[in-house]
Amino acid sequence: MMFSISDSVKGKLYEVKPRSIIYLFSGGKDSSLALLLTRDFVRDLCSEIGCKVHILYVLIPGNTHPLNTYASSLVMEWHKKNYEFNTIYKCVSTVFQEYIIEHSLHYKGRRLCFHVFKDQIFREVENILPKPLVEVDGMSPNDSRLRARTIKEELTYVETYHNTRFWAWHPLYNLKLSSEEKLNILKQYPEFNYIVKLYEVFGDSLNCVFCPYRELPKCVKYDEVEDFSIINEFINKYLRERKIRKRFSKLNTVKLDEWLG
Repeated sequence: MMFSISDSVKGKLYEVKPRSIIYLFSGGKDSSLALLLTRDFVRDLCSEIGCKVHILYVLIPGNTHPLNTYASSLVMEWHKKNYEFNTIYKCVSTVFQEYIIEHSLHYKGRRLCFHVFKDQIFREVENILPKPLVEVDGMSPNDSRLRARTIKEELTYVETYHNTRFWAWHPLYNLKLSSEEKLNILKQYPEFNYIVKLYEVFGDSLNCVFCPYRELPKCVKYDEVEDFSIINEFINKYLRERKIRKRFSKLNTVKLDEWLG
């Protein structure tokens, strides 16, 4: 695949002259692809203007699978060794299940894992890194209707409600690739082997084991590989949302090929 960073984005980054560039890395295919496609330019840019590059990973107890943490760490440490990018590992202090028992699964119609858990960590890191700051993520307008409404440019200036400021860079903004196409690109680079392996085996990165936005066939594929009964027990005991209970009640009762066939 041929990919090049646009002259307008390059020009803007040279104009901004960031002192810090941070990758928001989840161990998923999108954040992996964003890292892969930009890492050479970012390394050269920071070598020229003297900025520091960081890769940030956030673990949510009760919802981030240890295999995701392991695969992500291998990617991050590879870039630390080969690109001299700094690695930052953070763990949320709240257990995922304890929160949703009290507050439910949804947060104002948005992704719970980000807005309740990860967002706070991001704001804390933004406060301590030298400015100007550029954050690189794997988001694109094609991900969801919400992102289509909020992501209007590849590189935008952001001021948060928490009074932090940064430039948000979405390298996948103009790329219209299927999940399979993204994984095929990553397969060409051995340092991403374990990320690809998670998708091949589980159909997912396992960054969020229990996600209310995940379609049932993907949950079933996970259950085919690793017993999902502990999640079912939690849902049956604590959750009252009928849509979620109905979806997950089908696990351990059907096979993946029955859903896909």
